[in-house]
Amino acid sequence: MVIQKLLLEEGVKRGLKASREYSVSVLGYDFIGLISRLAIFFITGFLINSYFRATISGGIWLNSLASLFGVKFPDTLPEWTVKLFTTGYHNITFWQVVQVISVLIIVVEYMQYDRMLKEKGESPNATSSAVFLMIGLGISLVTFPQIIQKFKEMRILSKAPRTDVTKGFGGEPL
Repeated sequence: MVIQKLLLEEGVKRGLKASREYSVSVLGYDFIGLISRLAIFFITGFLINSYFRATISGGIWLNSLASLFGVKFPDTLPEWTVKLFTTGYHNITFWQVVQVISVLIIVVEYMQYDRMLKEKGESPNATSSAVFLMIGLGISLVTFPQIIQKFKEMRILSKAPRTDVTKGFGGEPL
């Protein structure tokens, strides 16, 4: 069993190394590394999001269960933290922040790639630029429509007439 595990690890390492070398030789950039870094970033964001959501929704029973494993969750969190991980702080959730940062990571990676090539006196490979664009566009198409929809909902709600107890139907005084 140990030998199989070692063989599998060695196979994965060699496969990743060969994939990276192929990516660099064909496209001029290590896109396997970029995707790996993005995956680690998303997994870390997911774990942070899951921890806080569990802390917010779990309360007493979660602390009781976690104490069996020697883990202690906070009993209360600041209101802004609760909003950030549930409905959104100013209607922007933690996961949306993670998604926007991932798009920025791709933009910064491309800018560094472009700058490195310009320092060498070379121009970016059109295919590499297209792959950067496709990755960035793919994540943007998931991220930005959700955020735009939230802003539209906020604008609609802010324009809605008030219907509290001091106003009658249509906003007229009682």
